[in-house]
Amino acid sequence: MQCAVPEYLCCPDACMKNGCDQPAYRLGILGASNIAVPAMLEPARVVEKVRIAAIANRTLEKAVKLAEAYQIPYVAGSLEELLELGGLDGVYIALSNELHAEWAFRALEAGKHVLVEKPMCLHPEEAERLRLVKESSAAPKLAEGLMIAFHPWQQALKSIVDSGQFGPLYKISTRISVPAKDRYAGNYRSVKAKGGGAFADLGCYWLQFLQTLIGLQPSEIRAKSAFDGPEGCDWTFQAALQYENGLEAECLTSFELPFRASHTLHFAQTVLTVPDFFRPVKGFYKIKIRHDLPDNRSTLCEFEPMNYYVNQLEAFAEIMSGQKAEKLEATWERVHLQSLIMAEAQQHRVYL
Repeated sequence: MQCAVPEYLCCPDACMKNGCDQPAYRLGILGASNIAVPAMLEPARVVEKVRIAAIANRTLEKAVKLAEAYQIPYVAGSLEELLELGGLDGVYIALSNELHAEWAFRALEAGKHVLVEKPMCLHPEEAERLRLVKESSAAPKLAEGLMIAFHPWQQALKSIVDSGQFGPLYKISTRISVPAKDRYAGNYRSVKAKGGGAFADLGCYWLQFLQTLIGLQPSEIRAKSAFDGPEGCDWTFQAALQYENGLEAECLTSFELPFRASHTLHFAQTVLTVPDFFRPVKGFYKIKIRHDLPDNRSTLCEFEPMNYYVNQLEAFAEIMSGQKAEKLEATWERVHLQSLIMAEAQQHRVYL
């Protein structure tokens, strides 16, 4: 059966964006959730290598509303219909957490490149299923939308650590707290079966940062939570990883403490902080790496204003073209370790 495909999806001239002669990848959006606007629709206005060609959502009205606001040419009647469109090069998956892996699998099977919102998977079994699909050399490209990974501040910080210029690094403290308005009522973050809870939602940022900086091979895992959020979700979660060289990396994620997103690195000779590292999700902002000693608050590195999601979309275009690697082994590693940390917290549940 031949599906009804809009003419612009079949026309070669449609791959040109804004009248320029640079080919643009035609992307569809699965899910009209709030994240679709900052993570895809706004960046697509400035990233010449992509064009948003279609959108679908389980509630059609939401897809229509976004299509009208962002001049998306085609609204598919269902998620399945969007995947059947022959003129799409790839899709961005903005569905709730528990649907990420399933629809990434379906999109790959449909021959579409995939950028899926973090976390790509909630369970190691889902990661294994995707890994098996990707073992086929003909499989389309797959990337996780973990936007902080596409900014140069992490590699700069790794260079500082590796240089030894401030002596050994012996402790890393991370806090990521985002207060939940109305306890995330009606949101997947408050539903345990949908990957709800602070650590499932925010812990991947910590793990990706550690993975870049020092690797994810701890000798010991410690974790605890009262699991006193809606449906037994963790509303505040504490975790720590101990490394064989003595380095300790600790993290606090929370949906009830005041907003904060910071990394603090304790060296033998100084303390470095990356304050408010979430800021570039709001627009084009600077990131700073600064000394955090009582007598030294100077800036060590400062980066030009960037937007995480613009960087991410540009990187995804390079992944689709083969210019940039997918780095999926890093994703599978994070999913596995995050699962182990959550299991540790469940075993050592804190009763208040």
